[in-house]
Amino acid sequence: MTGNDYINQNRTETFKKGEKVVMHSCMEAKLPKYNGKIWTCQTDSFLDRGRQEVVFLEGFSGYFSAEYLQRVQY
Repeated sequence: MTGNDYINQNRTETFKKGEKVVMHSCMEAKLPKYNGKIWTCQTDSFLDRGRQEVVFLEGFSGYFSAEYLQRVQY
């Protein structure tokens, strides 16, 4: 489990908690239940232990690569 202390120490500027995003250019984005779904960032984006930029999304199990997310403007 990734704790808040780790996330805060490895935070990036790409996404902020509460921002809305959609998945694109990945396998999950092609699934009917995720295609076009608007997600809310549960945390700020951060670098995981493998140094990949990721973010936790509300309702999604585990974190998700920031590379495959696009911010949604209302």
